[in-house]
Amino acid sequence: MKGYIEDKEFGKIYVELRRGMTSVRFTYHADGTLLMRAPLGVSVADLQRMVDTNREQLRRLPRPESVSFQMGQVIECYKCRVVIEPQSRMPGYILNRWDGDTLHLQVHESANLDDDSVKRTLSSVIGRAMEVQAHAVLLPLARQVADELGLKPAGFEVGRGMRKLGHCTAKKVIQLSRNLMFLPEGLIRYIICHELAHLTHMNHSPEFHALVNQYTDDQEKALEQQLRQFRFPILK
Repeated sequence: MKGYIEDKEFGKIYVELRRGMTSVRFTYHADGTLLMRAPLGVSVADLQRMVDTNREQLRRLPRPESVSFQMGQVIECYKCRVVIEPQSRMPGYILNRWDGDTLHLQVHESANLDDDSVKRTLSSVIGRAMEVQAHAVLLPLARQVADELGLKPAGFEVGRGMRKLGHCTAKKVIQLSRNLMFLPEGLIRYIICHELAHLTHMNHSPEFHALVNQYTDDQEKALEQQLRQFRFPILK
């Protein structure tokens, strides 16, 4: 069940009531709106009390980083780039074409690039393009790293996660998000190494981290810090 409540401090809070939940959880959408998940059956008054009870926690809750697009912007990706350009032929449409390793996204000159719906559309178009490129250039890199380490996973797949950039399945298949395409190669290799270490340790134990550190030439902590500070150029 979905809906929303109004709050004097946080504005419109979107609510999802879920069967089986026993506590309340708060997160931010990529567009900056607050989402509240709560047990099925609670009243509006209960929801408002939950917000009041957790108000201090909500003030400290990390908000999503803002994303901005502009005409002429160049987004550097792994082995390719995206350029946002104006077009005057088709209002309401985003035209795209590849020229070698450059994706030209042509947005009508009247479009408001600060509008959330335009940002979501651009993010979606860029994400789909990177998914195609990930099959072409990201998976070969992952296979190369695995060969360098003498490891043989069951296979490699492309996923779409932004928060979960990689995953090693129980069947030893390494899943890598298309959003790795926005990272510098050093961080891409770090995530690949992290997932390959799960072939040996399906946990995050000290032994696991020691293996990741070995795979990354004693750079695990520094690379993890760089990854935490990285800001993706599209909406999550």
